[in-house]
Amino acid sequence: MAAADLSADPGLLEDVCAAIRTLDGSGSAPASVALVEVARTRTGACAAALWLRDRPSGELSMQVPAREPLPRLQPGVGLAGRCAQSAQMLRLDNLSGNPELVDIRLLDSANAPSVGAALNVPLRAGREVLGVLQLLHASPCGFGAEAVLVAETVAAQLALVLRGAAHDAAMGAASALHTEVEVAREIQRGTLPTEMPSVPGYDLHGHFQPATYAGGDMLDVVKFSQGVFLLLGDATGHGFGPALSAMQMQGMLRVAFRLGADLDQAYRNVNNQLTEDLSDDRFITAFMGLLDAGAHRVRYQCAGQGPLLHYHAADDRCEWLQPNAFPVGVMELEEVPASASLELAPGDILALISDGLYERLDAGNAEFGPGRVAEVVRSGQHLSMAVLCRRLLAAADDFAAGVAAADDVTLILVRRLPADAAHLPST
Repeated sequence: MAAADLSADPGLLEDVCAAIRTLDGSGSAPASVALVEVARTRTGACAAALWLRDRPSGELSMQVPAREPLPRLQPGVGLAGRCAQSAQMLRLDNLSGNPELVDIRLLDSANAPSVGAALNVPLRAGREVLGVLQLLHASPCGFGAEAVLVAETVAAQLALVLRGAAHDAAMGAASALHTEVEVAREIQRGTLPTEMPSVPGYDLHGHFQPATYAGGDMLDVVKFSQGVFLLLGDATGHGFGPALSAMQMQGMLRVAFRLGADLDQAYRNVNNQLTEDLSDDRFITAFMGLLDAGAHRVRYQCAGQGPLLHYHAADDRCEWLQPNAFPVGVMELEEVPASASLELAPGDILALISDGLYERLDAGNAEFGPGRVAEVVRSGQHLSMAVLCRRLLAAADDFAAGVAAADDVTLILVRRLPADAAHLPST
């Protein structure tokens, strides 16, 4: 399977997504076991393990496969221990007969002497290492580039599963309603990018502001080989279910792009999978775009998410763009609409904003609305996008005059910097 051709092995995305779907409110074990098995079978490994890291002590314990008593490794011990300590992938070939591989003996003592290669991938949540995905190969030649890509993809999904499960366990003593709200919020926060990618010639900023209860908003800004991926969406409803739907969709899209899918292919595959998974009254509106910073072009599928604001700096004009595709999960699609595109000239801004800002209400039930958003963008177009974001939120707060927000507010602001921009005003 070529890494850039998802269609060469259509079952891989399906397998990973099926494992992700086993994550529900009951815990992480089913999803973890399924994902480890996907990694083993899809990489040609002879054995696979999931090691979890204890935060206070740094000790690793083997969670998958199940062993009794639970195998443990002290910090830095074994290949998995070294991987967790360095927070870097550890890939070693020609291991046959090495007597120091304590973790391999714990995983598969009968075949440890004949293990030829090992691949250890850290499960990272921001700067924290949650554990290690360990794969063993019978051949001393080990794992190829395609197998490494699969392992990294599965490891990313395992990290999401474990992060959500940790919050679920920590909130277990709280009331059922409190637990649902807080865990859903934490899962959403955990899937947000920790920082915006650096893109020469561009200023990017993302923001997620939850309302008083959990919702299904999502955002993602991450570099892939296809371009800078921009995702903003909203799953219908509020609570734990929509939050998980948002996380599931984000995870599926990351898998698709890591495996080399193009934009239209990713939209179609994820839409068709969620059409099968979601109940009839559930769907997700989403903007999915790829920024080509060299060509200054954004190709996108806007699946029911709108309006989109394109500020044209040359003539100080706001253009409103409408959805070009169906919301995700409404119906299965054999063919998808051709992706739309827009060009970003110097100084232009693309503002992706969820309806929580447009529909912010005042005491008289009037909405903040697109017009006021456009006024703030036009007056603040020279500012950094982080400052412009704060101005938009402050303007909505001033308009509401003490009326609490009833929905999450999510923004992604993308500005192509003018050629002579030495710095961005900070106020």
